[in-house]
Amino acid sequence: MLSVQRTKIDAIDRELVRLLEARMQVVEEVARIKREHRLPVLDVAREAQVIERVTGYLEDSRYADMVAELYTHLMRLSKEHQRQQM
Repeated sequence: MLSVQRTKIDAIDRELVRLLEARMQVVEEVARIKREHRLPVLDVAREAQVIERVTGYLEDSRYADMVAELYTHLMRLSKEHQRQQM
């Protein structure tokens, strides 16, 4: 009954994991640059810009709060990863 939908979700999950891994590799590059230039991990203005930009990508605005929450959490994880790299 749900096998088709679950197969679709599995494929999306694989892609999300691949993209998360790629994003974290770039986060490591950001951490290296911040370390070399003695920049802080936290950039509040940048985080607000990211939330605004990614919610703007939505075709269905009903998901705006979910996307904002997802990216808030993703950026928290990214900052933690940066701190570990620094």
